[in-house]
Amino acid sequence: MKTSEKIYQENSYLTELEAEVISCIKKDDCYEAILDKTIFYPHMSGGQPKDEGTINSIKACDVQERGDEIVHMLKEEISGIVTLNINFCKRFDHMQQHTGQHILSYAFSNLFDGNTVGFHMSDNYTTIDLDIPLTEEMTEQAEQLCNKIIYENKIVVAKNYSYEEAMKLDLRKDPLKLDVLRIIEVENCDISACGGTHVRNTGEIGIIKVTKTEKYKQGTRVEFLCGKRALDDYIIKNRNISALSSLLTCRSDMLMDNFEKIINENKKLKKDMNNLNNILNEYKARDLKINAIENENVKYIFSLSDEDVKDLRYICSKITEDENYVAVMVSETESGCSLVIGQSKNMNYDIKNIFEKCRVIINGKGGGNNFLLQCTGDKSNGAECLDFAKNMFLK
Repeated sequence: MKTSEKIYQENSYLTELEAEVISCIKKDDCYEAILDKTIFYPHMSGGQPKDEGTINSIKACDVQERGDEIVHMLKEEISGIVTLNINFCKRFDHMQQHTGQHILSYAFSNLFDGNTVGFHMSDNYTTIDLDIPLTEEMTEQAEQLCNKIIYENKIVVAKNYSYEEAMKLDLRKDPLKLDVLRIIEVENCDISACGGTHVRNTGEIGIIKVTKTEKYKQGTRVEFLCGKRALDDYIIKNRNISALSSLLTCRSDMLMDNFEKIINENKKLKKDMNNLNNILNEYKARDLKINAIENENVKYIFSLSDEDVKDLRYICSKITEDENYVAVMVSETESGCSLVIGQSKNMNYDIKNIFEKCRVIINGKGGGNNFLLQCTGDKSNGAECLDFAKNMFLK
């Protein structure tokens, strides 16, 4: 069978093409069409995404490479001579990212002997995986070299070589052992085997910007943007920085100092608020102790409020610091209930047993020890829960 000619490798800028349908077979709910030639870049695992476009105005749902054939998935049958159109905005974006990846990988290899062991391009960002750890300074040096190569507007050429001929070139990494290898050469720079689509000149990339680095296995995963993606990212970030500068009434170069000041002030405010809250809770504990129910030398406190469960726990622990106290504290809100039960260290009630029964009433989840237990539930049965506990302790 005649194989598909990969026109996208010969001319990445061609957006329309007429081709002959070799076969079109229905499989499941799609037609799988093979053409004598194509401008559609196929889906690969990782690497560069497939092209988007139409064949005779029918959307290509997917494009896959199977051996020497490129298979186009369509919802309708096609035959004879057909017209292919690709979305060039998407294609050019992929070209910018892919050539940018070659240059970025070259920079890390050239400067730090870092090998690219993984590559993935999505619709929003691109990543490479390096086999070396990176510092912020190393990343910035690589960025500077990449963008210098862009400014010099170097020529990018794609040529086919036999495997033996390709191995005589100064390839950045060893290629697969194929009879024919497609080599992408960035003038006086990177030389790599690649089947993807690329720009003709590095100036078309516009800019390469690393946006994130993170430890990955024994090396580093580098996330970056090229061309329009980098411009769009800058527009968003600049807009956000301008808004923050306006909000804090300071220049953009003073934002970090202002944020550090705000964070430190916030930490102090939280600490002060927590101290004041604890003082307030200690007063609440004293008031509850004054109104405790005394029975056989044990003082019982049953409280229903809208306190936060953390406050309930703190108040309960303050009450039970003194001897002969049992406290059952329930907080009720629109979303449910919280329950805290505690007893003084000199008491020996089986409060776990009572707690478990009370927990069922509010459908609570939680636990603790035999001197302090807490739970939060989604049922607003606070009064019922408190009455049950009261009856259990005072029966």
